[in-house]
Amino acid sequence: MRYTYNKERRDPQIQSYTTTQGKKWRIKFSIVIKGRKHNIEKQGFISFDAARSEKKNLLNNLESGINISNVTVREYFEAYCEENLNNGSWRYPTYKRNSGLFKNHFFPKWGSTKMSDVDRWSYQIWFTSYTKEKDFSLHTARNFNNTISTAFNNAVLNDVIVKNPIRKIKVTGRQPRNTAMTRTEFETIFSFIKSSPELSTHERTMALLTMIGLRHEEIDGIKLKYVKDNMIGVFEVLNSHSQITEPKTQSSKRWVPMTPIVEEYINRTIQESKIIYAQNKIIMSDDDFIFVNHLAKHISYNDLSNVFHLISSKTGIHVWPHKMRHVFSTIAFGIEGLNPRDIANILGHSKIDMSLYYNNGTDEGKIAAMKKIGDSF
Repeated sequence: MRYTYNKERRDPQIQSYTTTQGKKWRIKFSIVIKGRKHNIEKQGFISFDAARSEKKNLLNNLESGINISNVTVREYFEAYCEENLNNGSWRYPTYKRNSGLFKNHFFPKWGSTKMSDVDRWSYQIWFTSYTKEKDFSLHTARNFNNTISTAFNNAVLNDVIVKNPIRKIKVTGRQPRNTAMTRTEFETIFSFIKSSPELSTHERTMALLTMIGLRHEEIDGIKLKYVKDNMIGVFEVLNSHSQITEPKTQSSKRWVPMTPIVEEYINRTIQESKIIYAQNKIIMSDDDFIFVNHLAKHISYNDLSNVFHLISSKTGIHVWPHKMRHVFSTIAFGIEGLNPRDIANILGHSKIDMSLYYNNGTDEGKIAAMKKIGDSF
């Protein structure tokens, strides 16, 4: 028989329910002890006090019965991820990214190993070999190792292990993908985006938006209410898990001015989207997305990536959405008289140094700089 359970205000982990024999109580909750998750459920108590007393006994038995030395890497790391999500330390995308990283890359080799049996030398050999096999960049390899190391640090704090076995290991990796672009390459990319018949209005608009510095998830998350005059508001994003969340940082919340061509295609996209919504018997509202499929559902994260796969294939220039943020920064910082703070604000960076990091410079820029230096001799 299915019952309706009501949480007790005195203890939400204890719920009351009504049976044909009268009111009863149950205990139901999950808890992580020494890195291991336990699901507790027991019912049939005749009073709240009886349930609370049994809960205390169960917790005492768990505390005393856990053998820390038997906790495996998989058990601890999975509990670690869930706890970070539940206590608000991680947003859902961070939880999915890190739990996926552990599951796909770390657990196949180390998942069944006891936490206390992970040793530095074996990990170093595996890590060097694995990152080389997967062709990780130095940046990716460093982030990968840091994420794993942070979980081990957490295990030290929880007395599961005595010390972090992988602290300060040697991290190597290939150089990152080249985000620089010559003026000629930029003109080729821009020409294709602007005029190629192989791009739909939606695809052309999304590609153009990367050229004014918007992030991938910021483009996917544009709603009608965030298009005003010649500005685009970035106050919600649509992440790779199709969740609507706040932007990456507080400084990422901003209004971004549009260039004339971007504004033209944004308006074209909105008009086409209104027709798509109408075809699905929906009146497009201010809270609706402007980039939608034929069913008036928001586009998937991969749609913009696929646009750039096409652009790369047709132009012979390897380009992706985030590379265009670097290109925007490079062009903007190369224009005399622009305020660096304004450029950082457009990109959604709180620090100008971050925007400068995106500025790759160009060969043409080096030649122009050397000419100016030569003229001063």
